[in-house]
Amino acid sequence: MSGAARFADARAHLVSALDAGARDPRCLKRLLARAVVSGLLPDPFVSSRFVAAAAPFDIPLALLAFRAALPRPSAFAFASLIRAHSSALDPSPAFSLFALMLRSDLYPDRFVLLSLLRASINTSSLPTLLCLHTVALRHGLLGDLHVATSLLHAYASLGLLPASTQLLAEMPHRSTVTYSALISCCARAAWHHHGLCIFAEMTKHGTHPDAFGVVAGLQCCAGLGALGHGRSMHALLLRQLICLTSEVGTSLLQMYTKCGCLEAGRRVFHQMETVRDVSAWTAMIGGLAMHGRGQEAIALLDHGMRADDVAPDSMAFTCALHACSHCGLVEAGIKLFNEMKEVYGVEPRMEHYGAMVDLLGRAGKLEEAKNIVESMPFKPNRVVLGALLHAYTVNGGSMLGKQLERQLLGLELEARKQEGGFFVGVSNVYARVGRWNEVNLIRHKMVKEGLKKEKGFALVEAEGRLHKFMVGDTSHPLTMEMYRILHGLDRSIMLE
Repeated sequence: MSGAARFADARAHLVSALDAGARDPRCLKRLLARAVVSGLLPDPFVSSRFVAAAAPFDIPLALLAFRAALPRPSAFAFASLIRAHSSALDPSPAFSLFALMLRSDLYPDRFVLLSLLRASINTSSLPTLLCLHTVALRHGLLGDLHVATSLLHAYASLGLLPASTQLLAEMPHRSTVTYSALISCCARAAWHHHGLCIFAEMTKHGTHPDAFGVVAGLQCCAGLGALGHGRSMHALLLRQLICLTSEVGTSLLQMYTKCGCLEAGRRVFHQMETVRDVSAWTAMIGGLAMHGRGQEAIALLDHGMRADDVAPDSMAFTCALHACSHCGLVEAGIKLFNEMKEVYGVEPRMEHYGAMVDLLGRAGKLEEAKNIVESMPFKPNRVVLGALLHAYTVNGGSMLGKQLERQLLGLELEARKQEGGFFVGVSNVYARVGRWNEVNLIRHKMVKEGLKKEKGFALVEAEGRLHKFMVGDTSHPLTMEMYRILHGLDRSIMLE
């Protein structure tokens, strides 16, 4: 047998053994040692197979095999290592490998690009995403439906929804996954109206939504209070025989309760009897809290969940405490807060302290609310301090205390990320007691940070369309007709 034949035979045996023990790290190390001793590791085919086998389990071992193929690793070896790094907690080495791959005149396939696009979402790096978009265009990969969908999802996840919408308009082929990904991102970014428009476009083009898309659409309906659209999606679920899973049912329940239809939400909750999980129970408790059914919400957490053998989580207690706050159930709220850790083993978090401050503040117990804030084991955030501020504003309190004043006036870093309504409230508390120096300080800070109070608006659903109204806004096409009707109603009331 010639030397070339012996080499080919040894390589075939090694690759067969590698395939047989691909999921055993110890076996991989033994085979790697055998490849080093026999001189087979520098072979591009052998090193690539080692990289592909080791990368999902042992990245250092895969790197060792990868270096053996230098200076000319194969595209397959690059792809295996890039995919492994893209799934790691720190995906940055994947982008360095990708740059090296391009410098080696090796071109990525769609699988490499998909891995890198997923990693770019975790790193939240717009320059990286733009580079990947350029590579996809240059190498003709943007025509691939999966690549285009992943790119669209990456833009939307970074908050660049206009770019995602533009990419959707330029796609020659669109799938259910494409639409669902964009609608889901719209729901998470609170672009609810935009999400519903995309959902309507999807159905208009004859694309049938899947459960994931309907869940995202229902979240948009809940965010807008668009009951008519929500009912249409419910009918779509029934017509397409989409299974009522826990996620679908919970989204449907939340949509109905947030749109004011508590009984419809309750019916959905009872229909979910066989698939109810803690999220469904939490959604029902939150719906009861929203509609002022505090006693029912507490009973659902204390007795209903226990009877169904479901342990309440942190969110369930948050909803129950809000129910106590909205219904004035002070004693019940205090009892529930104390039982969280002692009975249920749930450690109180920031939102629970905020709910307790809101509960005590609404009841006029300003001193107890202030003591809750001062006794917190961590620094209170804007939500907790906002609840205390609201309590002082409503109940006419004026002395916040020096510690809380420093916390209220020391939120410069958080101010850059938040709207100005919170700071307007702080300045109003000081203005009420004539402390104009503090008022000027807060107003100056708002101007310096470029903060403005978000304007309130109202949404009205009529004949399947959503209409947005703001104070002093005359952009609606029927503005003059609406004012004419309002003036007519005013005259009718005055004549009566």
